[in-house]
Amino acid sequence: MKTLKTLSLILIAAVLFSCEPAVQPEPKIDLTSYNLNLATAQKFFASFSTEDIESQKPLLCPGVTHYAPFLGSEPAKMEGMIANSKIWMDNFDDISYSDSKWFPGTDSSGKPDGSVMTSGNWTAKSVATGNVVKVNAFHTFVFNDKNQIHEVRDYFDATGVMAAAMKVN
Repeated sequence: MKTLKTLSLILIAAVLFSCEPAVQPEPKIDLTSYNLNLATAQKFFASFSTEDIESQKPLLCPGVTHYAPFLGSEPAKMEGMIANSKIWMDNFDDISYSDSKWFPGTDSSGKPDGSVMTSGNWTAKSVATGNVVKVNAFHTFVFNDKNQIHEVRDYFDATGVMAAAMKVN
C-alpha cells in the first residue's frame, strides 16, 4: 500500500511538473507606417539643421499643428510653425541634432500607431553673441495618411536656450 501511495505521488508530480502552458507566438508588429514616417521626421530635422525651410514645407500637411516648447505658447498652424522655424534659423547657426534615439509611438493599447518620438541634443551657435548652446530635447510627431507631419510637439527648455544664447560675460 505504501508503495502504491509513493508511486501515485511520483506519477502525479511528474504529470504536474511536465505540463507547460502553451507558448503563444509573439504577435507580429507592423512597423511599415512608422518606418515611412520616421524617414519624414528625420528629413524634417535634417532640413532644419541646414536651415532649408522650403524643403520642410512639403513634409507638413496643410493643417499641421505645432506645440512650441515655450511655456504658455499657443499651438500654431502652418504659417506660425514656419515663422517659428525661421526665427530659430535666423538667430542660430551650426544647428545640429545629435545623440538621437527614435521610437515608434503607440496607441492606448500599446500598439505602434505610426507616430514617431525622438530624444536627442540640439546644439547651435547664437548669431548675436557666438555662444554655443546645447539642450536635451524630446519631440513627438503625428502623421496623416500621406506620411506628412500633422502634429509636432517640442519639449525642451527653450527659455533657457535663449538665456544661454544671449548671456554676456
